[in-house]
Amino acid sequence: MKRTITTAIALATLPLAACSEQTQDDAARTADLAGDDIEANAQVVGEVLEDGTKKAAGAVAEGAADLQQHIEENDNETPGPAPITGQDLNEDREDPAY
Repeated sequence: MKRTITTAIALATLPLAACSEQTQDDAARTADLAGDDIEANAQVVGEVLEDGTKKAAGAVAEGAADLQQHIEENDNETPGPAPITGQDLNEDREDPAY
């Protein structure tokens, strides 16, 4: 009798074990698919960032070239000596001591 009950319990748990194994397989498959989605999304984000970086670098280069051209076109001052040493800073005053 004990053997029959043990056998019945063992047979009853087989579908649970199979269900558990199927659930584990499904969970593993879901994790794999989620990983694939994450990888694909990361690749797309990387491509978008790369494209944006190229466009930004081009815009910065173009802006720098425009600025250089603007400075060159509007720079009509003749450079002269600058009072770097400080010796002639107050020479325009009546009493340079102040």
